[in-house]
Amino acid sequence: MVHIQHLKKGDILVKEGESSNNMFWLQSGTMRLFKKKGNGFIELGIVHSGEVIGEMSFLDNQPRSASIEALQGCEVIEIPRGNFEEFLGTQPSWMKSLIQTLVTRLRSTNNRLRELESASTVYARDDEGKSTKIHEFLSNSEIMKLCSTLLLVSSRNGEKQADNSFKVKAGWFQLYGNHIFGVPLAKIQAFLDTAQDVNFIKIDRQKDHVDLFIYDPTKVEQFIHWLHEEHVKADDKKLVTSAKGLAILDAIKEFSEISKAANGETFSVDMEQVFQKAVLAKNLKYPFEMAAMEELVKDDISAELRVSGNEKTAVINLPRFRKLHPMLAFRQRFRDLNAQKRNEPA
Repeated sequence: MVHIQHLKKGDILVKEGESSNNMFWLQSGTMRLFKKKGNGFIELGIVHSGEVIGEMSFLDNQPRSASIEALQGCEVIEIPRGNFEEFLGTQPSWMKSLIQTLVTRLRSTNNRLRELESASTVYARDDEGKSTKIHEFLSNSEIMKLCSTLLLVSSRNGEKQADNSFKVKAGWFQLYGNHIFGVPLAKIQAFLDTAQDVNFIKIDRQKDHVDLFIYDPTKVEQFIHWLHEEHVKADDKKLVTSAKGLAILDAIKEFSEISKAANGETFSVDMEQVFQKAVLAKNLKYPFEMAAMEELVKDDISAELRVSGNEKTAVINLPRFRKLHPMLAFRQRFRDLNAQKRNEPA
């Protein structure tokens, strides 16, 4: 009997290494194939509606060679081994031999190709200052490619809106990002979700298509240049503001009047007041670590914290704050994404 499975975004259909007693036909939706590599993953491909999944392991009785995850809501028809073998029993004997030969050759080819696959890696320093290799789901190079794709589609395919944003069909972005720049579709979707989180874009899903609204191409271009400059700097010249320092910048933007400040060189912020507002709004005992102000001082975003009684005053370098805060926020979202992917179970 054929069984239909309904999957939500993020649901795993099969896991690498599992036994394979069935194959699947993807009736609707999109899925990704990925393989565990150290602490990260190799993206192997995308499966679209109308395609068969898991046929190779099914046909040669080998364990699953990859995991399969739903990228959106999916309907999958499961084809049990018994049903298929019953059908195969009605076919000429050479048909079974032909299928087995093709599967063996295809698996051999895939194994050779996968030996050449390598996860994106970077060198990072641990707490002791030692350099170690870590996996990146989205590398700096891929991030810059996809940011450049935003610029490309906004200029060539975008419709300027009344608020000066650019509306473009997501299909154009996927075409350039995937087919021209070679970034896997799973990474493209993760990039778009992240860009929306920091208000670089808006994703508008319609019944038959998806639109992107690119708010400010100039801001995207600035991020590309900034990310490249940071990437090529010597380690001792790079900005040190981490997620802890960024939490302070986020709180300053949300719980002070800095967004309303007139153009100028500095802006004074009562950090104790910001801290207390953040405690109430976020229902957290410690919404940020005041000690991380040292990072902002080193990066010339703030002067040393001035303490007088219960007052803690930070004198913010306003031009640096306005320039760096959105850049640091966007980069941190990608760092969080990469950390999440490294820690995901296979």
